[in-house]
Amino acid sequence: MNFQYYDLLMDKSKNRLQYLAENIVPKFSISELEFFLDDMKNTAKKKKQTKSNYDLKDIGEDYDTSADISKLTEAELKQLYQVFISRELNDVFAVKWRFYQYFKYIRDIFIETIKINITKDGVDFLIKRDNGENIIVICTDVLDVKKFNLKIEEIQKFVKKDKIIPNLIIFAANKSYRDIPIEEPLIIDNKEIKIQLWLELADENRPFTGEDLLIMENTDLKLAGFNFTSLQDLLDYIYEFSEGGQISIIRQIDFFSENLKQELETELIWKGIIIKNDIS
Repeated sequence: MNFQYYDLLMDKSKNRLQYLAENIVPKFSISELEFFLDDMKNTAKKKKQTKSNYDLKDIGEDYDTSADISKLTEAELKQLYQVFISRELNDVFAVKWRFYQYFKYIRDIFIETIKINITKDGVDFLIKRDNGENIIVICTDVLDVKKFNLKIEEIQKFVKKDKIIPNLIIFAANKSYRDIPIEEPLIIDNKEIKIQLWLELADENRPFTGEDLLIMENTDLKLAGFNFTSLQDLLDYIYEFSEGGQISIIRQIDFFSENLKQELETELIWKGIIIKNDIS
């Protein structure tokens, strides 16, 4: 079985939700969890407004810390469950935080700083790469042409006001229509700016479910299946957070299920060699 929507859960106790939330990876740092909770409150109160001035703040600088989720309320734990585990929430808030969690461990982009906007609509992230290039990220639920054009106008206002010309614009969405003109670069000050689309596409053929525990032999990693929507996402994470080498991935079936068996079945789902490329 797959993880159920929150309303259908048999066990909604705080202890159960906390147990599941503790397996979300990458782990939240102290400031990241504070930003998440502030953004959650602002979204619930509908305080966000469309303006040209954005309150962008650095996030993730305390990456060496680990947030304590034991003090969260049941409502806050419920939100974590619905965003990251059951993934039943697909609004802008949910897409934004799932994108951030994914971007934290993507391995082919080296990041100097990430700034997040939790007080106004518009630019959700301003990312600076180690080579000085800037990336603007816009998050949305369903991206259509009308919404795309409105967001482009907001980006142009942001660039004009803050004098920051991005090298890349990423639209992160849960779903998208096929006619989004991302092939056409945005022209600002005679500079062509590439546009990319990041979609939340689940791999229906992945060899594990959200309730499986994934054990990486020859590493210290034990990961919850609900953190990953595809086998490729899982391998990307292993690449980033292991020393590489020969690795076998063991699936412990239904580890997080409501109906735990006394003896959990295990299955080998992937075996191979991960080579860490240190060439710059």
